[in-house]
Amino acid sequence: MRGLDYDKLRIETVFEFPVAEWSMSGDVNEPARKYPVWTEITVTVPVGARDAVIGWFMDRGSAGVQEDYPGLFPLDGNGPVTSGDPREWHGEATPNPGDTVVLKGWLPPRIAATREAAALRSFLESTGIALPDGRACPVDGADIESVDWNAIWKSQFKPIQIGRRFTICPTWEEPPRDGRIVIMLDPGMAFGTGTHFTTASCIEAAEDFFDRVETPSTVSVLDVGTGSGILAIAALKMGAGSAFGIDVDPDAARESQKNAAANGAGERYGATDRPITGKEGQFNLVFANILAQTLMVLAPMIAATVAPKGSLITSGILVEYEGDVVKSFKSLGFDVISARHDDSWATVTFEKSGC
Repeated sequence: MRGLDYDKLRIETVFEFPVAEWSMSGDVNEPARKYPVWTEITVTVPVGARDAVIGWFMDRGSAGVQEDYPGLFPLDGNGPVTSGDPREWHGEATPNPGDTVVLKGWLPPRIAATREAAALRSFLESTGIALPDGRACPVDGADIESVDWNAIWKSQFKPIQIGRRFTICPTWEEPPRDGRIVIMLDPGMAFGTGTHFTTASCIEAAEDFFDRVETPSTVSVLDVGTGSGILAIAALKMGAGSAFGIDVDPDAARESQKNAAANGAGERYGATDRPITGKEGQFNLVFANILAQTLMVLAPMIAATVAPKGSLITSGILVEYEGDVVKSFKSLGFDVISARHDDSWATVTFEKSGC
């Protein structure tokens, strides 16, 4: 499924936040590269002194300055925002309702936290910057402990069971010997690791499809919005003769090919980053795990790729749009075979009428 399915966050960040002292490489299996400890300095100042203090941080070599005040919280109200990625901003930052602001900067290594905190206090005193009530601005300094973020990130992903047949296993884990079909994937390289309802329910719907097929090797598969390629790979592991993935993200298209090869299905799988046109041919099974609005825009092209009596498994559909998606595909000659739901999402399987 392409696109984010969660609320965006609000934040105001002045410069990039060096969130870790360890750098993730392009290959999750490579060891993290350790960087020196950073010195973190936090100060509360009047709003009017914001720019001057940010200037002090930058003059001292700060890698970034984070601004915080009441209201800079995720939309669900759970804790302060810490994301420094502008792609996660949601509109304009919430205005500061108060007369003070908390600034946090990260200074280069080999700088004593106590010395830098004292230097900032001296700067504030020399420039006459104090809190609105006349008190000195509170300043704190600390050394950030080294953290292997790569190892922590990896530890969050363990083999998971999907549907009646599958186990999705990160490539750095030993796959369990439980008799289930194993798909090896690197989480995070492209969308689709089986942890989200939309992906898992598409695999479950595909299991139902293959239960009805007498000769799986005759099945051809198209995966629209393939992401990691997990759905196409699952179909191939259930015996499909061939599969083709479409993803407008070139990195995802390439990653899906790597994943298919890593799972012993590379010779039966191909992918492209060209948008769907409806002229790709006709397939016995088509996956379209993309957002509902995109599904409805692409519906005529997707419909054209489904063979008569073929199955179309759609997902990425918020439940409030399920009716609209069903209406779109019914108008194109499809009947609903089944539907799966959780609290927010719907996965609908269609069959195309015809001989």
